[in-house]
Amino acid sequence: MSSTALTRAQAACRAAFTLTLLIFLALASVLVGVQILGLVLVQPGWISWASDALFTPSIGAAVLFGLVAFVSGYLNPGASEE
Repeated sequence: MSSTALTRAQAACRAAFTLTLLIFLALASVLVGVQILGLVLVQPGWISWASDALFTPSIGAAVLFGLVAFVSGYLNPGASEE
């Protein structure tokens, strides 16, 4: 792989890493936030809705983030190689 192609792949992995992390954190934060609001405002429907609607997408985003992190670990040089 040429140096330019490797640099582009590293930049793409870094962007994908950041994007998937932000998506996961946003989904998980909304999930927990709505559940806390439902608990404080005594709205059990909110707690159930948040779990039903956001739990699976949050887990899916976490898995995608983990896969992107795994792949980017192979493309980005680590501290042990230096």
